[in-house]
Amino acid sequence: MTTQIQLRDCAKTFADGTRALAPFDLTIEGGETIVLLGPSGCGKTTILRMIAGLEFPDAGGKITFDGDDVTHQSIEKRRVGMVFQSYALFPNMTVAQNVAYGLKVHGVARGESDARVKAMLEMMHIEMLADRAIDQLSGGQRQRVALARAIAVQPRVLLLDEPLTALDAKLRVRLRTEINALLRKLGITAVYVTHDQEEAMALGDKIVVMQKGKIAQIGTPHDIYQKPQNPFVADFVGASNRLGGQMRDGKLHIGPGVFDGPGNAHSLHHGPVDVFFRADGLSTCDLENAHFSGDVAAVSYLGERLRLTVSGIGEMPLIIDTDPDHAIAPGSKIHCRVNPDRLTVFPADGGNSSASASATVI
Repeated sequence: MTTQIQLRDCAKTFADGTRALAPFDLTIEGGETIVLLGPSGCGKTTILRMIAGLEFPDAGGKITFDGDDVTHQSIEKRRVGMVFQSYALFPNMTVAQNVAYGLKVHGVARGESDARVKAMLEMMHIEMLADRAIDQLSGGQRQRVALARAIAVQPRVLLLDEPLTALDAKLRVRLRTEINALLRKLGITAVYVTHDQEEAMALGDKIVVMQKGKIAQIGTPHDIYQKPQNPFVADFVGASNRLGGQMRDGKLHIGPGVFDGPGNAHSLHHGPVDVFFRADGLSTCDLENAHFSGDVAAVSYLGERLRLTVSGIGEMPLIIDTDPDHAIAPGSKIHCRVNPDRLTVFPADGGNSSASASATVI
């Protein structure tokens, strides 16, 4: 059985008066994996701790598990499993003893406990490490032990607080794939905190983007990436660029180019706008078909694509992806064309944009 979580009118103010979270509502369906994504200090870990019972919302806030009010219940009574960035394993216990610890605390009989520990170690592919000391394990092995320990107690909810941050990049990708497969297999309700956008996209059924203690947007990975609802999400998620433009009678003007307004610009008939786009929002072309020209400041070969950092188009350098076989060197001049179907438009922010309409026009 999976557990639905609801948070209603939940805010958090710490004892020193710091407002960590503005009032918000959030529903997490049973069996769903929700990822809380945002920069450091945005409130995502505070939400996780409130769900766990390690922090409590301000007066008036309410948290329910399948309709049962757990607002003031302790973490033990809520039956949640937690996996931390620091692993939080007991160094004086073996791998098997660490996994069995929660079962012992919950009074599970020895025979059943042994069977569960064996099953968890096999699920994590670490059964050969059962009698090994924690300090003899690699980072990836320790994280697998932490996952096994959290799941062994059969929690109603699994909470993961940046569990892969301490690992190297290749291991993070592998463990991310394993965690995703594990969550699908178990069908458990899970809440995952990260500041890694790629991790969020790979794991989340839905992503909750946080900004300064508020929810900026909730949506599927596709919606968060392709249909940002505000400039913060457009700028934060993915390799994002920004240019200034003008809306006139439903048409978008960027430099010499005139385009049908993107889908989210239907209500913007006139005035300055900020135009957000990913690394594929501009494509390289010949001078005759160009909307802009710029100077290549840096080139990164990423295997399947060549990533260019281009100056001289907006106030801030732009990130443009192109064919990896193109021979483009730093310092060279390139010409670019707008891909209008890859744009997102919002009203200009009153001249404080980091990339206002100061493009080099051909």
